[in-house]
Amino acid sequence: MGTRGRPIVARESELELVHRFIGDIRVGPASLTIEGHAGIGKTSIWEQSLSQARTAGVMVRECRCSQSDATLAFAGLGDLFDNLYPAVLDRLPDVQRSALSAALLLSDLEGQQAGVRVVGVAVLGVLRELAGSAPLLLAVDDVQWLDTSSGKALSYALRRLDDEAVRLVTSWRTGVSSEVAPDLGVAGERLVVGPVSVGAMARIVQVHLKHPLARPTLTRLHRATGGNPMMCVEMARALERRGAEPSVSEPLPVPADFRLLVTERLHGLSASTRDLLLVTGALAQPTVTAVADAVGDPTRAARCLEEAVAAGIVEVDGERVRFTHPLIASIPYEDLTVESRLALHRRLAASVSDPEEHARHAALGSLDTSSAVATSLDVAAAHARRRGSLDAAAELAQLALTRTPPEDQEGLLRRTTDAARYLYLLGDPVRARALLDIGSEQSPPGPHRVEALLLQAAIASWERGDATVVRWCEQALAEAGDDPLLQARVHAAFAATSPSGAFEDLFHAESAVALLETLPDPPSGLLASVLTNVACHRFRLGQGLQVDMLERAAALQAESEPVPVVDRAGMGLGMYLKAVDRFEESRGWLNAMRRCAIDEGDDSALPITLGHLAALECWAGDYVRAVDLAVEGREHAERMAIRAPMPTSVHVLALAHQGHLEKARELGAADLAADEAVGFTSATALDLRSLGTAELWAGEAVLAADHLLRALEISSDEVGIREPAILRVHPEAVSALVTLGRLEEALVLTEQLAESTEATQHPWSRSMALRCHALLAAAGGDNAGAVVLLDEALDVQKYLPMPFELARTRLLLGQVLRRAGRRKDSRGQLESARDLFQRLGTPVHEREADAELAAIGGRRRETDELTPVERRVAVLVAAGRTNREVATELFTSVRTVESHLGRIYRKLNLRSRTELAALLSA
Repeated sequence: MGTRGRPIVARESELELVHRFIGDIRVGPASLTIEGHAGIGKTSIWEQSLSQARTAGVMVRECRCSQSDATLAFAGLGDLFDNLYPAVLDRLPDVQRSALSAALLLSDLEGQQAGVRVVGVAVLGVLRELAGSAPLLLAVDDVQWLDTSSGKALSYALRRLDDEAVRLVTSWRTGVSSEVAPDLGVAGERLVVGPVSVGAMARIVQVHLKHPLARPTLTRLHRATGGNPMMCVEMARALERRGAEPSVSEPLPVPADFRLLVTERLHGLSASTRDLLLVTGALAQPTVTAVADAVGDPTRAARCLEEAVAAGIVEVDGERVRFTHPLIASIPYEDLTVESRLALHRRLAASVSDPEEHARHAALGSLDTSSAVATSLDVAAAHARRRGSLDAAAELAQLALTRTPPEDQEGLLRRTTDAARYLYLLGDPVRARALLDIGSEQSPPGPHRVEALLLQAAIASWERGDATVVRWCEQALAEAGDDPLLQARVHAAFAATSPSGAFEDLFHAESAVALLETLPDPPSGLLASVLTNVACHRFRLGQGLQVDMLERAAALQAESEPVPVVDRAGMGLGMYLKAVDRFEESRGWLNAMRRCAIDEGDDSALPITLGHLAALECWAGDYVRAVDLAVEGREHAERMAIRAPMPTSVHVLALAHQGHLEKARELGAADLAADEAVGFTSATALDLRSLGTAELWAGEAVLAADHLLRALEISSDEVGIREPAILRVHPEAVSALVTLGRLEEALVLTEQLAESTEATQHPWSRSMALRCHALLAAAGGDNAGAVVLLDEALDVQKYLPMPFELARTRLLLGQVLRRAGRRKDSRGQLESARDLFQRLGTPVHEREADAELAAIGGRRRETDELTPVERRVAVLVAAGRTNREVATELFTSVRTVESHLGRIYRKLNLRSRTELAALLSA
């Protein structure tokens, strides 16, 4: 979005490119063109590049062009060089200084006009002078309207720069002709800014409006604007001023200025063509055949299409017909009277064959209720869900609800539940719950209410804590009666929402399987879901991960109607394969589930999916990526007004790894208070784990021990998790207890971890049990025994893709070796640990390793000597690798490489990659 002061959302990949472009400014001249349609958000990204540059100490010269300035000679150059220090001009030769001063209207040129070439040479001199004091970014917004004389002078100068730290960033409006090249002739990158998704649009609207929009309304706005953020926000503001969202049958408001432009173009068309456009705009998937069928005369339809194409109103791509701008379709429809609109939909209902579209037009063609129409809408909504379109399913389900006769109480409750389920999956649990509250209150107890009660339980599992979930599930079980399928659904819901602890959750999952096995043809989707829960709960109880059962469930789900993403076996595989240290497989499943959630519009699955992805990347040592994923998950949860323990707790944990301890402790305490307030037990355990870790690394061992031990108590006794690899809190708790001298308690936890290891032999569990035993041995004065245990732990960690834990084991081994008097061996382990901590970007532990090295004494590093990691980065950069290529080769993040490169420049007193390459070559 293009409003200063507001955060940019849903443009992560675009901002990453901008960050890299600014970070490489010392490499030499290059350009970045940010291209897109009006209102798409290119200026916001352009503004962000300026902000990042200023934060990085880069000098910024900016120019914001307008169409009215395009004919004014050197107007753009005047903006770029506004308030230029006189000393800069004074250093130019007289001819150049005079020409540039005249061009900038700082002096007269004695009646002569400044030549573009002379001005260009002067501009080159100024750029070199400015770049000599600091890296320079030239920024031009709406460069298509830069005046020709400025464009030529800048192009002349920029193309003649050598290796100066000067870069150009421009924004360019698509579809506007200009005599100026977008990049002013400087080689560089093009960033095409396209439309955003519906989910991203929801985040954008939330930033700009006081109240969020219902997902179906947002979907209509997205479709009408083609995913253009500015137009969508303007239309959303118009709805906000009305004070009510439109019903499915009401038109959307169109901005007045756009309406005026389009209306003038439409008035020039024939009446038949305007009628064809009306039909085209009302069809969900307009094709040449569908339009011709609705018009009723193929010859006339073809002629009218040709006229509309010639006028630039529509485009024909094979069989597909599309408007050149989606909003054009909204204006003729909005101008119809209510009766004309009803007639249009009756006409389309008679001509279309697609079941979804026929049902929709049949419903919109009448204001009366009708059981037949409502039933056809039920079928259409189910069809839309099967093809993966939750948005269409939600729209059709709400239409079905409005067309249900008031005396059909059972139909009203069923359709209320369907509409609420779609809203919940689309990330709108507040409106879903409001619908269910009304539907449940108006319906007497009984089996017909079970689905509504279970949906209430699912929503409560995110919002109101475990006790509320239990009440909804118990009520549903009481009302299910003797129906085995309904009973199985209730037991499956108990197992899926996990409100009662792993033992009881496993009981419900196995009960659901037993009930389904009594049926002649059990629903394969439901069977797959309960098999998934059986496998997951058995793993939580320390019985090992039954991958074959999860894979069987995934195969069943592939052949059945789609279930919510969080209930899929793929989610279970993604969550728990990471707990058994199979990171690549876990990452593949979690990314697949994330794609499913995005493609299907299942926003309810995004917080947990992003949270587990964030945890995986945190364990794998990519803390920048972990924070990004966790923040995205946290934002989705906040938009949905739910508690999401995975992304929030991992956010705190990743911040602690990065050394942002105060921020982590503040955020962790707030999350803990919020989850305790609603009785969210499992979330509380995760919060305590992350907050306790932050306290431990901040030196607050007493607080850390309290938090970590309470996390273990809740996890084991209340939630029922017996598998230490899930929460991964034992090593930190043992460390805190040893620090406090509470060795007997530490030994109990260590033996718990070792006992688990005997059953599973997971690399994490084995290596951590060995390390904890070593820590206890060292605390008891048995340094030789500790060394043996740590050497064995290092052997196991060859199979563990967790570099941070490897570095911590080396750090502990270095400490024990130093105490044993083996200074040389100690130094090797400590230097290896320190360099790995530095590469990972974990400063708290890097400082601890440095302190241990200082305690050894002997040769110290000079302040200008590069570390081994810095030397490796320097060699790769000097060889011509980009920051991203270096990051890939060293298995680290781009930001970490940038941090190393900054230290290299400071230590060696360099300013560019060219200087670094020359130094290393020498």
